[in-house]
Amino acid sequence: MADGKRPGGLTALAVLNFVFGGLSIIYTLVAGLVVVTAHTVVNTSMEAAEKMGAKGEDLHNASSSAKGSVGLGYAYVALCIVGAALLIVAGVGYLKQKRMMGRTLGTVYALVSLASTLMAMFSFGANTGISLVFFVYPILTLIMVNTTFKDDLVN
Repeated sequence: MADGKRPGGLTALAVLNFVFGGLSIIYTLVAGLVVVTAHTVVNTSMEAAEKMGAKGEDLHNASSSAKGSVGLGYAYVALCIVGAALLIVAGVGYLKQKRMMGRTLGTVYALVSLASTLMAMFSFGANTGISLVFFVYPILTLIMVNTTFKDDLVN
């Protein structure tokens, strides 16, 4: 940008990042509580099954399946934490018009967000219609920081 002013659209993108970053933190806290609760329930259920005399392959298969789901839950929460942090840091980068902090981390955020949404859809059976909504902002971010605001994020 020739006159050195930040474009209004870039400022709006930064504000959206801060809003969505805050909402992502709240969502991640809730998702984390669900995963920890599931982990506790799985462990308690396995202990109860062992005490009731469940043995062998049935117990092993049930335990492996449940622990695998809980492990995916922890991976999902970790992706959500990384995504929320990237949203906020990229928002600061947009305000400062920084190439690395804005454009690069904004692109990384979009890829992490798309990965976590796909994980939720295919691993946890999340509602496809709702999940498609979560594709919109990351895709818009990818497009905008790599085309529309590409020349504005140069510092």
